[in-house]
Amino acid sequence: MNASRWQRLSDHFYCFADICNVYAVVDGSEAVLVDFGSGAALDHLGEIGVGRVAAILHTHHHRDQCQGDARAAADGIPIWAPEHERRLFERAELFWASKQLYDMYNVRNTYFSLTRDVPIAGSLEDFGVWAWEGIEFAVLPTPGHTAGSLTLLAMVDGQRVAFTGDLLYAAGKVQTMYDMQYNYGASDGVEMAILSLKNLARREPQLLCPSHGEPMADPPAAIQRTRENLTSFFRLMTAGMAPADEIDFVPVLPHLLAATYACSYFYVITSDSGKALLVDFGAPNFALFQPGNKHFEDGERVRFMEHSLDRLQRQYGVRQIQAVLPSHYHDDHVNGIPYLQRQLGVECWAFENMREILENPRGELIGCVLPTPIAVQRTFGDGERLGWEGFEFTIHYTPGHADYHMGMFGQIDGHAVAFSGDNLFPLSASTPSLIYRNHVHKTSHQQTARLYQEYMPEILCGGHDLQREVKPRVYNAFAAKALQLTQLFETLLPGEANYGLEPSWTQIYPYQSAAHPGDDLALQIRMTNYLGRRAIAEVTLALPHGWTATPPTVRLELAGQGRTTAPVRVHIPASYIFPYPRVAIAADVTIDGRRLGQITEATVERID
Repeated sequence: MNASRWQRLSDHFYCFADICNVYAVVDGSEAVLVDFGSGAALDHLGEIGVGRVAAILHTHHHRDQCQGDARAAADGIPIWAPEHERRLFERAELFWASKQLYDMYNVRNTYFSLTRDVPIAGSLEDFGVWAWEGIEFAVLPTPGHTAGSLTLLAMVDGQRVAFTGDLLYAAGKVQTMYDMQYNYGASDGVEMAILSLKNLARREPQLLCPSHGEPMADPPAAIQRTRENLTSFFRLMTAGMAPADEIDFVPVLPHLLAATYACSYFYVITSDSGKALLVDFGAPNFALFQPGNKHFEDGERVRFMEHSLDRLQRQYGVRQIQAVLPSHYHDDHVNGIPYLQRQLGVECWAFENMREILENPRGELIGCVLPTPIAVQRTFGDGERLGWEGFEFTIHYTPGHADYHMGMFGQIDGHAVAFSGDNLFPLSASTPSLIYRNHVHKTSHQQTARLYQEYMPEILCGGHDLQREVKPRVYNAFAAKALQLTQLFETLLPGEANYGLEPSWTQIYPYQSAAHPGDDLALQIRMTNYLGRRAIAEVTLALPHGWTATPPTVRLELAGQGRTTAPVRVHIPASYIFPYPRVAIAADVTIDGRRLGQITEATVERID
């Protein structure tokens, strides 16, 4: 580095030596900085003819990247953070107030976070673009060094530059190893880094600009050596396992592939014309699906990493993915669908009762909801047929593991095939999958079991299991256990058993709302009557002080075995001060004169 601590990389591009590399992309007297270190770069801007910093873009949250951010904020410089780490900037103090310090099996280095809040101008969204003065910074998720790390790619002075954060230090080297362990004893961050490097290589950068170490002018060689060294380490620590990007599909039939390595298996139905249908599409594997490894922290959500699709094209000749069909709405099965839609224009076709939860994930409190909305372009009713590229399938409502669940039955290459999602697990002796928060009814599993006894598919393409040459005894065993389950429900629970199985038989919809003080919320009371007779319900909302509901009491007339919805409007006074970012409200329910109390709730989040 020269005496001024700035290194000129090209006509409009500089690197400043600080506690991390701070990169400046310059236009006239303005610059955008990538990462910020201690903030010392502000004292030396005049040396490169810069009078104003238009923005600071961060690759990750560690203090060596951003400990000077308070100074930048005081100077009015907009700060942009990775969307999956934004909370560690603007809510750093809440993070420290609630961070678990004992019984620690999540060993991620989120401890290397800011100690004080800094205001954030906006999020750098995965696969999005941040633009300034004609320069577009493409946002590529590259977890590894941290779970929320990203790489920014931009054309600067005619070359494609990758600002890689701490994804790699030099050819074959990384800055630290301890940052790449998320779960106790695991090599999960290493595997993420291997896949991230592969995804970066496909973008063909011409210059790598790391947070630590020198810029690298031979990206293919640097990336390849680093991937090789990390892969050797990964194989050593996992008794020879291959990382996610090296595992191939299983060819089930000439026109059917199974990704049995994925977190939830996904399936590819191929046509002779080069088109494909996907059934489910989620995380690369279980280790890279954050909730599955229990290293989630407050405010985090699932993050998708690119995987598998380049192999589909390169090795299997798939030219177009026409649609993806989710077996059910759970995040491990659908977290890749927003990527398919936004990056590749793939449509989502779903069973009709999934549409609302996919398009409005804030609506209900049920298991494993992906917070990213998924637009549904086509829906199917129970028993509806789907004809595609010479294949024909029948789609059915298959409750059990979840109420928002479908099964797809058909013939592929002369074999009876069913895509069963998470309902049937022959390897676990066909024991029914039971999660009450997913809307369970006492006969859900029986309803699904009857369908499998009717179709008797030879190949069972399950969400976490692939079975061939399945015998009728498997489906008969499942049906027998489903019947026994219903009988035990009725034995164990008083009165109408469904009331003891479904925690959300009364709902405030949507479950999550967002509002400013002074806003009105348009809510609904949704209620299911499992009784065989008519009932009258009255509902009043328990609200924070000063809030009002119109009408004050909601009246619902419920037909026997029916479901009813009634509107209610909630007003938040303009003077109301939210004591916390999110507050709860509750519904006090009376049915036929019997008061049940505040049996359900919803939340309202403050919009900043």
